[in-house]
Amino acid sequence: MNDYQGRALLAFSDGRMLDAIADLSKDGTGSWGGTLTFPINVRTAELLNFEEGSVQVGSRVGKFVRPDTSDWLDSPQSELLIRIQGNGDAPF
Repeated sequence: MNDYQGRALLAFSDGRMLDAIADLSKDGTGSWGGTLTFPINVRTAELLNFEEGSVQVGSRVGKFVRPDTSDWLDSPQSELLIRIQGNGDAPF
């Protein structure tokens, strides 16, 4: 599968999970990335400022980095959108 759109879980380093809507894709080399979208009411300083993490799609987990922590500034008014770049195998 080269694209995934649907439910995902953002995993924090302390084990907490946060529901997200993922829009992810990978290219022919296996590189992957995309966006995670959250409801605006879950906006916290921790969510706005983290630089790396993992995302779970079903039972698969993929690690990622977030190259620009100011990416959320371009979010739609009622959502919080962050951009991620995969680091290793894609979770879809």
